[in-house]
Amino acid sequence: MQQAFYRETAKPFREGTYSITPRIQQNGTEVYWRIRAMSQLEHKEIWRRSQEQPKRYETMVLAASVCFPDLKQADLQDHYGAIGAEQLLEKMLTAGEFAALREAVEDINQ
Repeated sequence: MQQAFYRETAKPFREGTYSITPRIQQNGTEVYWRIRAMSQLEHKEIWRRSQEQPKRYETMVLAASVCFPDLKQADLQDHYGAIGAEQLLEKMLTAGEFAALREAVEDINQ
């Protein structure tokens, strides 16, 4: 029974597809975001890097959870005049879309 908890036998952390920005479309179809779950250790490391600032921590967690679009891609950052994935999210998303991303990240980590 104990072996069920071994890393090799546990299922990997989940990834999911979410509607975050219905206004962003390709060929008339919404482009969905791919979000991944994160380990508690990853959260802890982000908290440390955020210098324990709650708002910065939140944005860093959201950025680290996004698999697609690739927020680290220089072309995308350049297009929005952003430096880094966190700033890109803040420039790219409306307040409602940012809230939708927060909800998606909370959902995938349940």
